[in-house]
Amino acid sequence: MLSTIKLIFSAGIIIALIMITLELVISRTRKKRVYTLADTLTNLSSGMIERSFDVFIAIGFFFIVNYIYQELAPWKIPSNPLTWFVALLVTDFLAYWHHRLSHEINFLWAAHVTHHSSEELNVTTVFRVSFVAVLNRAAFFIWMPFMGFDPLTIVTTGMFLGIYQFFTHFRFIDKVGMFETFMTTPSHHRVHHSRNEKYLDKNYAHIFIFWDKLFGTFMAEEEEPDFGITSGFQSSNAFNATFDYWVNMFTRASRTKGLKNKAKVFLKGPEFTPEDTPHLPPVYKSDKKGERIQYRNLFSIEKSAYVLMSVLTSFGLFFWLTRIIVPKPGGGGAVSVETARLFLENAYQFIFQPHILLLIGLILFSILAEGIFMDGKKGSGLIEAIRLVAMAIILPFIFSQIGYPAYLTKVVIAVSVVMFAWMLRIKYSEKKLSIANN
Repeated sequence: MLSTIKLIFSAGIIIALIMITLELVISRTRKKRVYTLADTLTNLSSGMIERSFDVFIAIGFFFIVNYIYQELAPWKIPSNPLTWFVALLVTDFLAYWHHRLSHEINFLWAAHVTHHSSEELNVTTVFRVSFVAVLNRAAFFIWMPFMGFDPLTIVTTGMFLGIYQFFTHFRFIDKVGMFETFMTTPSHHRVHHSRNEKYLDKNYAHIFIFWDKLFGTFMAEEEEPDFGITSGFQSSNAFNATFDYWVNMFTRASRTKGLKNKAKVFLKGPEFTPEDTPHLPPVYKSDKKGERIQYRNLFSIEKSAYVLMSVLTSFGLFFWLTRIIVPKPGGGGAVSVETARLFLENAYQFIFQPHILLLIGLILFSILAEGIFMDGKKGSGLIEAIRLVAMAIILPFIFSQIGYPAYLTKVVIAVSVVMFAWMLRIKYSEKKLSIANN
């Protein structure tokens, strides 16, 4: 199982890098901006948050799926290309309903809205997801082992569904002929990401668009829509993207009277709000004509270089985490319940070691600090300084626990000092510019 998953994962990374590169080249050629640095880094940071929590979630999900398949499934479906394709249909069907209900039930929307909050649409938008959505999605896919599908089939069809999303989020693919009739295409998915009223809540399918046609949620693209959410989202902080709508819901639930109304805030659709509690005001900005201005957080060249370096450093730490984390068990489609139980115990013992928890904490704090720094919030310099000091202290400790060469400690401290001085230079330049403008 491990070798198969690693192969698919590696293929997914290669496909994503190729498609991102193509998208960038085409955008330059056509002189149509579909990437901004802040938005791209927010997408990648959101993905790192989701995957960091998934370190804990995925292992437990594998154990549960394996246990159900081994002990509770009334029958076991043989594994072959035909049954794998049937499993892909089932995966996409369950994903359709998870996706659709995530637009129709507010507490599910709170987890999914992260993916829609960007006003750009490109391949990196695939990574803009909430870790809470992973938990929600698991509740839908947990039915597959009951149907008799083995864990390897469940994992690989899910990974295929994820990789296919790189295609549907590719901005420069127009309609693709006959495939429009039964496959979800970039044209279909642009409709889904629209904030235009006529396109709202359409085209939920991930792979096969016939689910939308069957259940009455299909709409063809007539013109390229505007992207984002109707209320707007004005931040480059991945934590804001993850939790902003939760704050919105709890705020309205606290203001309305009556337990029934409070429950409805979470259980009704996003358009609902109690009569005694209006929706929170939109956050987007408008021009003199009253037309909405697309949110783009643009930086100076120097700040762009700094935040790019910072986020790439965090991504390096995240990638390192994925390499040192305990591997999934190998073998065939399923392992014994006892083997899975022992694996789960060993995995959690590994993860809950102090140096691994510190690494995960450092990654998450770095993402938070970088988001605050990109937004230019008050105190962002202080928080960024704390991040750099924490990196200089925590990483040498982790190196010592894993047995890495001592020279790496000197490298980390040197990088932290240089970044600290660079950050102070940027904040000083911003302060001077602010004084000059005032």
